[in-house]
Amino acid sequence: MSGMPWGGSEELWWRAARLLQKDGHHILVNYKWWPEKARQLVEIEEHGGSVWSRDEPVSFFESRKASLKRLFSTNGSNKSWLEQTRPEMVLVTLGYHPDQIPVADECLKHGIPYAINVQCASHFFFIHSDLLEKYRRWYQGAAKVFFVSEENQHKLETNIAAKLENAEIVANPFNVDYDSSPQWPDPEPVYRIACVGRIHFQSKGQDLIVDVMKQEKWRERKVEITFYGHDQGNQKQLEDLIQMHGLQHQLKLGGFKEKVEDIWAENHALLLPSRYEGAPLVVIEAMLCNRVSISTDIGRNRELIDEGETGFIADGAISRLLDETLEKAWSEREKWQVMGQLAGQHIRQRYPQDPIREFAERIKSIVPKSVPQ
Repeated sequence: MSGMPWGGSEELWWRAARLLQKDGHHILVNYKWWPEKARQLVEIEEHGGSVWSRDEPVSFFESRKASLKRLFSTNGSNKSWLEQTRPEMVLVTLGYHPDQIPVADECLKHGIPYAINVQCASHFFFIHSDLLEKYRRWYQGAAKVFFVSEENQHKLETNIAAKLENAEIVANPFNVDYDSSPQWPDPEPVYRIACVGRIHFQSKGQDLIVDVMKQEKWRERKVEITFYGHDQGNQKQLEDLIQMHGLQHQLKLGGFKEKVEDIWAENHALLLPSRYEGAPLVVIEAMLCNRVSISTDIGRNRELIDEGETGFIADGAISRLLDETLEKAWSEREKWQVMGQLAGQHIRQRYPQDPIREFAERIKSIVPKSVPQ
């Protein structure tokens, strides 16, 4: 992680680790140092696991690369952390595809099977040709490379110009009850749309919503959009943009909601103008709550949303395309409730009810057969 001590990209490995602990396996965690240890890491320790924090950084915002180098700090021993612990297998979780994976070389050196879980990839960052052979070695040397969408797999393979025969698609855990069915809100006096996700223009594209909504045609419509999520660097700009264009009556900030169902008890649709994603859980959660999704064509969205039937998809994250898609959705607003019901049916056919158990079983399959499981 970089920028915050915990995030959505950590949930899959952490929940799988907790499940494996319950099954009697011992979990070792090597994690970047933060001033305050995340409660999830504390929970692993409380249940018998070991958490080793890479050394305190020289500066709080040091690069991922510098942090990863500390994976091999000996802490006074002549052996690296991997040599000391000798795990049966290693899972490396990456929040973003350009992250380097020097631990893969250590695993290859000591004959330890490893898997890589790529939580997000984009076309905004390309790997320099000087590093190409390293990345190919890291990824092709893995027992498995887990992606959260086919779109992300394609992006990574394009980046390294190599096909990954060891690639598999996995599902991230969601944060609503699988049988959720919040009541449909009254669309009077306005239709309410939720934009859910950290406030970070580069990835989530909230600035595009302001760019669309400042048009006169949208100012005159009975629609209200609320931004839900933590600030990750752009909340001040978002607040100032809303004020600059006089959109306070239509664009609101709803903060962070602990219970996701509460969002869908108040809103009719999801608007997600992301510039890149892995597999946005907010789409899956909205569909499980019988809500229509209006999103850009990133991550797993095209695999899960049927255009015009359960949602609406913009071909790209630019204002003109988002405006066209939102316009199409608005013209069908009286069908949103029915479309949402169909979305709830489709997502339960296409997405596993227990992604954690599925992932845990895939992890166990990597352990050499000679090692007791």
